[in-house]
Amino acid sequence: MASRPDWFSLDTGETVVWEGAPRVRRVLPTVVAATLWIALLAAGAVLAGRTLVLSTPVVVGGAVLLALPAVAGVAWRYLRTVNVEYVLTDRNCYRKRGVLSTSVTRVGLADVERTALHKDVWGRLFDYGAVSISTAGTDGVDLRFTDLDDPETLRDELRRLVGAERGSGLAAASSGPAGAGLDAATADTLLTEFGALRAAADRLDREVSDG
Repeated sequence: MASRPDWFSLDTGETVVWEGAPRVRRVLPTVVAATLWIALLAAGAVLAGRTLVLSTPVVVGGAVLLALPAVAGVAWRYLRTVNVEYVLTDRNCYRKRGVLSTSVTRVGLADVERTALHKDVWGRLFDYGAVSISTAGTDGVDLRFTDLDDPETLRDELRRLVGAERGSGLAAASSGPAGAGLDAATADTLLTEFGALRAAADRLDREVSDG
C-alpha cells in the first residue's frame, strides 16, 4: 500500500492505491534547446570579440544576459515538473500541481464515465504516455495524468476501481427500500391485478373492433 502524501487529507476509510508523477525526463527538450542557444551565444561572443571593437567584459556580459532567459526557462520547467503529483485512492483521483502556490484537483471514481490512454510515437517507443479521465455529463477531459512511465498500470488499476465503485453503488441501490425483494404474497397480488387489467383491456379492444 502507498503512503499518504502530505498535501491532502483522506476521507474516513479512504485508502491510497497508487502514487505517481510526470517523468523528469520531460525537461530534456528544454535543456537541449537551452544548451544549443548558449552554445550559439558563446560562438557569437568569440566572433564578436575578434571582429568588433568591443572589450571582453562587454561581450561576455551581453552573452550572459542573453543566456539568462534560457537558464530560467530550464529551471522553471524543472520546478513545474517536480511539483506535480498524482494519487489514486479507492474513491478518488487527485492531481497536485503548482510552484508558487498549490492547486489540487479531485475527481470521484463514482463520477468517472470514460478513461483513455494516450501515447505518441515516442511514447510507444519508450513506454510512456498519459491517462485522461472524463466524468458523466462532460464532453471534455476533467483530469489528465501526463508523462507517466508505464501508463497502462494506472489505466488498468483505474478501470478496476471504477468497476468496483459502480458495483458497490448498484449493490447499495438494490439493497435499499426501492430495490428490496417482494415477498410471495405481494407478487401474487400484483400478478392477479395485472391479469385483471389485461382482461379488461382485451374486452375493450374486442368491443371497439365489433363496433
